[in-house]
Amino acid sequence: MTREEVNAIINLVDVNADGKFDYIKFCKLYMTTNEQCLKTTLEKLEVDSKLRRHQFGNHIEGFSERDPSPVRKPSPSIIRKTDQKTFSNKGDSRSSLLSATRKFKASLSFTITMGVNSNQNSKLKEPNLIKDWQCMQSKGCFFLEEDGEIVSHQYRMQIAQRSMVYLTIKPLNLSQVEGKPSPWLSVDTALYILKENESQANLQLVCFTELRNREVFGWTGELGPGIYWLIPSTTGCRLRKEIKPVTDEAQLVYRDETGELFLTKEFRSTLSDIFEVIDLDGNGLLSLEEYNFFELRTSGEKCDEEAWAVCRENFDTKKNELTRQGFMDLNLMEANDREGDPCDLWVTLHSMGYNKALELTEACPFVIDIYAEKCKPKIKAVHMEACSGQLEKAICKSVLSKGDAKVMDGYENIIVHTYNCDTWITSVVENKSDEKVIIHINNELSKNCINNRGLNIFAVEVAPNSTMVCQHVMPLNEQQEWIYYCTYSLIS
Repeated sequence: MTREEVNAIINLVDVNADGKFDYIKFCKLYMTTNEQCLKTTLEKLEVDSKLRRHQFGNHIEGFSERDPSPVRKPSPSIIRKTDQKTFSNKGDSRSSLLSATRKFKASLSFTITMGVNSNQNSKLKEPNLIKDWQCMQSKGCFFLEEDGEIVSHQYRMQIAQRSMVYLTIKPLNLSQVEGKPSPWLSVDTALYILKENESQANLQLVCFTELRNREVFGWTGELGPGIYWLIPSTTGCRLRKEIKPVTDEAQLVYRDETGELFLTKEFRSTLSDIFEVIDLDGNGLLSLEEYNFFELRTSGEKCDEEAWAVCRENFDTKKNELTRQGFMDLNLMEANDREGDPCDLWVTLHSMGYNKALELTEACPFVIDIYAEKCKPKIKAVHMEACSGQLEKAICKSVLSKGDAKVMDGYENIIVHTYNCDTWITSVVENKSDEKVIIHINNELSKNCINNRGLNIFAVEVAPNSTMVCQHVMPLNEQQEWIYYCTYSLIS
């Protein structure tokens, strides 16, 4: 601040009485003004974000029942270190208006007709004698963030000697009722395998799980000895923000006639499912590493060895790992710490993808299976990060190597690559020029299609000498034919 600004504040009538500066009044006025400025800024951002959505399609229109700015819960004190209408093909009238007012330098179109269960010959098949191969398994989860970004576990895999390998990934069914599959089993999953050469920064795309058998996606081939990174991926076409709000809130805790606090049956069942998801190796126990992935997700903090020792002293453990009952008691203690207030418990549930009705709507747990013919593979979860960066590069490389390419008429430096498999279509824009370009995308004539951006008309900005994933498209109804018709236009 300048001296004049400081003097102006000090001389405010509201905070200056009898020549004395009233600090309490000043603080109240400051906070009131600050809140008003924040409100005004948010209102402006909301207007701008709506405009950006219609122009650039970066976020999905709609709302979530969760708070717009969720606050991470603190770690438990004992272990702390101190519907189809949405995907209508009619398009948005405002988007159409935007399209009509744009001037395009050049355009090109793709038309791909996909039948029901097309590409029958590409179905995933298990290798012969796979029962004799050695197998390792790990679980993980895709989490949908407030801004639509997807976060997931990432893994390192070690292969000791050259061997045939069979890799699969599929959604994890948590349903307790036989014959009633979990609703997220329709979410597409994929696994990109990258070879580590000399360092983690130098990763080379080897393959990805493009073959499918129902909800299982897999790949079979020979891998040489070395360290590989396994990066899970989902297109985001089906794992997306929940549109309809849930009005009835489930009860998490109750008190008996003596006043003692207990977890409800419904909440215990949900916690049991969460335990299944975070028990990555599936041994029925939580190691410190597994528990820390959960803590980072729900509180943003890690539990150190000292705090973990305190946890083991207070809750049921086996082989220095937390049991399912111990995990339940840990959450009960958290409720007791808050005298029955379930606020922190709800933060945990929302962070793990649950809504107020205890339905898992904004997460998709998955399981990875690795079979090797000549050696026992090793797999370890090492990160939980946004599905971007290395994954974006890997997807671009796979589409450029396997997809069809079309050059923008009159602009040989602008190339649109389109890859289609049995399940989805991915388009990548390659900009070989030294200037950024804006590509306008129109999907309005597509039939029975949904894309990961949630808009039929949008635009993408592609940096100079770069490639970027433009969109992923999937059938809205897999039991019907779907037609991908997309026009890409260079905006002047």
